[in-house]
Amino acid sequence: MTNGSQPEPPLTEPFGDWLRWALTRHGYDLDERGIQRKIADDTGIPTATVSRLLRDVSQPDVATCYALGRMLRVRVMPILVRAGHLPPEALDREPHPTERPTPTTEEQALTVLGLTDPNDRAAVRAMINALTAKQRREGTS
Repeated sequence: MTNGSQPEPPLTEPFGDWLRWALTRHGYDLDERGIQRKIADDTGIPTATVSRLLRDVSQPDVATCYALGRMLRVRVMPILVRAGHLPPEALDREPHPTERPTPTTEEQALTVLGLTDPNDRAAVRAMINALTAKQRREGTS
């Protein structure tokens, strides 16, 4: 079975329909024996979860959406919308791939990384400074 030439299912279609389309488009033969195990190995998602998603028995959690996006090499925002984690309007607010994101400050990055110890924060700052200094010396950014 191949649906590589089929159009992408609308956002309103069940998640499993989209997932079957995306996997087939990515080269997976969903009729192949052991394919769910291969998908599980490629994504790091349990085989039982892959099975439930393909049968439309459950919706993926956020971590599963990210794992699928990484494996399929697609943007995660539409996957999160399809899974019901974000409203469709979120896609309207997503920056175009050519737009540069707002830079993250060192403080924001350290907080997101969960670094609270002052010594750890100082070590990461020193590493950032060393890397950015190296880039400036080499003329890259």
